[in-house]
Amino acid sequence: MGKITERNFDETTAETWGSVTITPTDDVVVGTFATWTITFTVGAYAMDVGGGLKIGTRRQADFGHPQFTDPAADNYATVTCSRAGARFESFFDPRGHKRPFNAVAVIRLAAMPLYPGDTVTIVLGDTSGGSRGLKVQSFPESASDFAVFVDPLSSGEYKRVFCASPNFGIQPGPSEYLTLVAPSIVAAGEGFRVQLRGNDKFGNPTPVDAPGLELTADPPIAVDLKPGDGRATWIEGVTLFGEGVRRLELRRGNEVLAQSNPVLVNGKDGNMICWGDTQAQTASTVGIGTPDEYFAYARDLAAIDFTTHQGNDFILSDKDLDEVREAAIKHNEPGRFAAFFGWEWSGPTGTGGDRNVLFLDDDGPIHRSSHWQLADDEIAPGSNATECVHARDLQARMREYIAETGRKVIMVPHIGGRRSDFEAQDPELEPVFEICSNHGVFEWRLHEFLEAGVRVGVVAASDDHTCRPGLAYPSTPEMTVLGGLAAVYCTEHSRHGIYDGMMARHCYGTTGARMILEVSAQGANMGKVVRANGPVAISGKVHGTAPIEEIVLFNRSRELTRFRPNPAVRDDARIKIVWSGATHQDRGRFMTWDGGLKLSGGRITGARPLNIFTAKYGIDAWEDTSVAWRSVTSGQEEGVLLNIDAPDDAEIVFKAGPADIRFTVGEARAGDLRWDMPGGLEQYVTASTLHTEGGALDTTFTFIDEAPEGPEQAYWVRVVQTDFHRGWSSPIFVETA
Repeated sequence: MGKITERNFDETTAETWGSVTITPTDDVVVGTFATWTITFTVGAYAMDVGGGLKIGTRRQADFGHPQFTDPAADNYATVTCSRAGARFESFFDPRGHKRPFNAVAVIRLAAMPLYPGDTVTIVLGDTSGGSRGLKVQSFPESASDFAVFVDPLSSGEYKRVFCASPNFGIQPGPSEYLTLVAPSIVAAGEGFRVQLRGNDKFGNPTPVDAPGLELTADPPIAVDLKPGDGRATWIEGVTLFGEGVRRLELRRGNEVLAQSNPVLVNGKDGNMICWGDTQAQTASTVGIGTPDEYFAYARDLAAIDFTTHQGNDFILSDKDLDEVREAAIKHNEPGRFAAFFGWEWSGPTGTGGDRNVLFLDDDGPIHRSSHWQLADDEIAPGSNATECVHARDLQARMREYIAETGRKVIMVPHIGGRRSDFEAQDPELEPVFEICSNHGVFEWRLHEFLEAGVRVGVVAASDDHTCRPGLAYPSTPEMTVLGGLAAVYCTEHSRHGIYDGMMARHCYGTTGARMILEVSAQGANMGKVVRANGPVAISGKVHGTAPIEEIVLFNRSRELTRFRPNPAVRDDARIKIVWSGATHQDRGRFMTWDGGLKLSGGRITGARPLNIFTAKYGIDAWEDTSVAWRSVTSGQEEGVLLNIDAPDDAEIVFKAGPADIRFTVGEARAGDLRWDMPGGLEQYVTASTLHTEGGALDTTFTFIDEAPEGPEQAYWVRVVQTDFHRGWSSPIFVETA
């Protein structure tokens, strides 16, 4: 880790700055409540009034926020001191310290100077007044910690204190459901491997005890899942015969415990779909975990086919970069797993914005956007001369590297904290972009590209900071969307094969569902450029992981048609209310929809959340006449499904986010309602009694664009499933002039 992110291991600083102990250090379980006692011993510098402590976790940790006012409420914390008369001002500040420990509890000395040897004791999760304790984060971590910073001089400069206590571990919770993952394309009669895993309530892989199961392969395979097998079990030598689409099932007798993603069984044509995550990072920058843990998680637990570690360049030291390089070399195994070495160029939007740099070799150089959070001794002498302060500079350096070495590089711009500037996209080096990630859903960016005439393809990623590449659930409001996945068509499971697929734009992105998506225009696959005289024929296939709600076909930003393979049926007893949007395109784009609704003149008989994955959010309470929830969106849809017993004149009052809406149940029964919110980015609320019924997971579609306009067309689709998962194809570019 870089100096700004790692523990203070210099024990000599304890004499002057002071030191801290943390107890207990036993492992805890995700999502539970726990209590820790942090004891700070004042050093030789003493502590002046106005000085104090800051206690934080890494920015993506979703521990409960310590509060100091309500002893009976969750996350209650107390502060005491050995010196009589000492008084502290204590509060939680979500932006009270520097990255990566942004959110901190601030313990400011308000009265009575402290002397060497005095102690300050902070109890996080004090249960003495009835509190359940401090809420533990929702994801596992092998070496969790509370970082304690001190300012003894009331200078405003806080330094991390030496801690004599070891780290503690955070373990996954008990299994609540099973998952079955298989390759998307297999050859008939040839053996392949599948993954079986238990999942806790937060989606974390976890050991499971489930003997006496059967996997419905050809032939069926007996399966016993045991806790000693770890957090996932791989079954080798699975075979399927015949041709067509299959979905494996994990059964206990006649009960189906899990169903796999669709598996296309075909001949030996060599085509495959490699699933991957084109960016995330670890404790070397702002996240948690080590590069070794990162790549192992992607391969063994997330069951993806490729990934790359992408640390923010301005905080990534040379030592950390070498650790990433070695981990990529260690885990790269053509035919099983492709681990790309790389780093994230993290320039602000005004200099081009974020883009991931992926090398096919292991020796690629780093050209940082800046060294803003790096000390001089963390980077090689002369590193300032290698800076690329604008994306155009980086693109030029990468071209030079390719020309001089003959090696290959691909870059993937994205919209994370720093939105990439679409005008800085270089389609030759940057043929694709990330359409969604934990940061949000960014279909609007694809529209920008295509309206500007840029030929670009689509992938998706997690941009995860919790060491869960390929299977990243939301944690904080800044990361409120389920991590996406890239699907790359290729003929070789290797860095080179995946590179070729992305460079050809023969790829698509999803919000995490492993649907199979094929689209062609004039017989050309997604990503290609083809000529046509006259009408253009578009066709495609979708094999979903849930029933398909709709497939929307676009030419650039113009919607051509919608295909609905499952019937939509009105059910007067169920109202689906959905909201979506973001505040703007840049950092802090997430918008809060905390609120609820009230029903007058009828009765609510049931309520469930829709598409809300963030651990802290969902329905808080519902009763006969009201529902209350917490929700955050960054371009994805979330909502509630109500079961009601109410006449047409019953009224629903919806108050959440920017919306204050009234409508009658009869209005929702008569037609689909939509309210577009002023300001912001694609903010809206809908209400409808129209529901997609039927279980069709597989469909084909065709369309003839009889009169294409302009010299070039760009055909692509958006697929929406009933479980709210989405997929986007890369466009096919058809020259028609």
